[in-house]
Amino acid sequence: MGEWNFNRKQCIRSLTKLGFYLCNDRRGIHDKYCFPDTYKEKTMMNHRPFVMIPRHNELRLQHKIVKQLKYIGGDELVEKFKQQL
Repeated sequence: MGEWNFNRKQCIRSLTKLGFYLCNDRRGIHDKYCFPDTYKEKTMMNHRPFVMIPRHNELRLQHKIVKQLKYIGGDELVEKFKQQL
């Protein structure tokens, strides 16, 4: 799986420690975790204001989750995410 090796529970725990919160508006196969207020200014710049996490335990798109985090918070947010895992 490359550099990233985490499952759904680890990902959710890390995101909630960083201030992300669950913002689902309906039932589905993915959970939406909205960005905290410290990153809201970046979400206004033509980027969706949430990260989607699949509900199955094995995450195959780990690099895409990290890519979204990097776009919003840069390398600093990615390092914080990695430390929380």
